[in-house]
Amino acid sequence: MDKELKELMLKFDFAKRRLETELQILLEEFQFKNGYNPVEHTKSRIKSYDSIVKKLERKGYELTADNILRHVHDVVGLRIVCSFVSDVYDIINIIKSSHQFIVKNESDYIKNPKNSGYTSYHINILVPVHLEGKTEYIEAEVQIRTVAMDCWASLDHKLRYKLNSISDELENGMLQCADKMIEIDKQMQQLCELVRKERESNKEEVL
Repeated sequence: MDKELKELMLKFDFAKRRLETELQILLEEFQFKNGYNPVEHTKSRIKSYDSIVKKLERKGYELTADNILRHVHDVVGLRIVCSFVSDVYDIINIIKSSHQFIVKNESDYIKNPKNSGYTSYHINILVPVHLEGKTEYIEAEVQIRTVAMDCWASLDHKLRYKLNSISDELENGMLQCADKMIEIDKQMQQLCELVRKERESNKEEVL
């Protein structure tokens, strides 16, 4: 790996740490104001060098720092898993409220699921990185999903992993499971709203 690529990988590492730190601060501020943390757990990663090379090869590009920045948009990745669908949109608003990040693009696969049944909210942001007296913005992909969505995505990946083609039986089975997960999320959201109403009612009774 030449010096330019090593420097780029260092910038990706800086961006990942900056993203994690800023998000933690924003979530703590949200919890202070609302008495509630919408996050169940998070997982971050930097795509491996080999994975970057393979992705560029699949897209037909040679390995250069410029091509990585232009064509590999998920080198820095962060997954946020929360309990309820409403939490997903709260987190999106939290991210957008930060003055540190610039939103590049976003895709709502909750309102518009993929044909495979996959549901999640993807938002690509630009994270400021300071190196050698210069500031550069590095792209990061953030995926926000509920526990149910994360469960389905994990199982789907395991079932499809290393398969060159997907049988109709497997495809239909996963779509049926996706529909059930969506229904579970809807029911859990209804219960969440019920709990909130009961809390508000209890507060009024105390007053």
